[in-house]
Amino acid sequence: MVQLSSMAKNILVVGLTCIDVVNYVNSYPLEDSDNRVMKQVWSLGGNAANNVTVLNQLNSHTTLFSALPADNSLVNQLLLKNGICSSRCVFRENSEVPLSTIIVNESSSTRTVLHYRGQLDEVKFEEFKATFPNISDFCWIHFEGRNCDEVLRMVEYIREQRGSAALPRISIECEKVRPFPTMERAIPLADVVFVSKDFAKCRGFTDKESAVDGIRKLFGVSRNTIICPWAEKGAAGRACEESRMVSVEAFTAAGPAVDTLAAGDCFIACCIHWLSEGYDLEQTLTRACRITGKKVAKRGLLALDIT
Repeated sequence: MVQLSSMAKNILVVGLTCIDVVNYVNSYPLEDSDNRVMKQVWSLGGNAANNVTVLNQLNSHTTLFSALPADNSLVNQLLLKNGICSSRCVFRENSEVPLSTIIVNESSSTRTVLHYRGQLDEVKFEEFKATFPNISDFCWIHFEGRNCDEVLRMVEYIREQRGSAALPRISIECEKVRPFPTMERAIPLADVVFVSKDFAKCRGFTDKESAVDGIRKLFGVSRNTIICPWAEKGAAGRACEESRMVSVEAFTAAGPAVDTLAAGDCFIACCIHWLSEGYDLEQTLTRACRITGKKVAKRGLLALDIT
């Protein structure tokens, strides 16, 4: 395991912050029916904010870069509750926060998300460049799989600035399935690529191992680390084309899944943490699956069991 100095362990996460209105139910409601919600929670959401929420619990030194509505007391309260500093975020006047209404069926551990984008422009490349003129402050920069044109420019800027240096490492998330090109354009430029089950299945892959090698071949990359979590099947990854396939089973000892909301965000955050700490891929995936398995056995992302 390679150790970095504490000053070199800063992590930057770029992406969405929103509010999640999470409704826990015993069974999924029928259309045009009345149903009782067993518990409702208003929490911080968005992949990037979720990543930082988990990274903070793992003692990583993490910075969030996200667009936020100015003077929104609820968002500010939730950021504070999750221990997230917003000092490097972009605040927009006359904007409204994106909001997700979520139905979590605890009997089947499914979650259904209805996302309202709101009136809030996402962060721009020029804002990123102005906010982070010295990327050497970070050992790792992670991008959520959205706002793709701007993110691609950010990734290109980081690669240009770091030159031949190994740090900061760049990771991207290929999660969403869209009928047009999205984050796959950045795959050849990233050091670590997280590929979701849905993204992989959309491209014809039927398991995590074939997805790892298939994505590598499909996009013509050899030195990138490809990681693919596959829900209850665990996760797989390969550090580079010549390295061995690492395949890890899901962690189920914490009990049955009751809340899979943000499980993927939890997994990615855990991987970023342990890879940035110098752990190898097998150690990283094992730990990430363990923490994620504990997360889905409870409600929410706070107070995770990180042992």
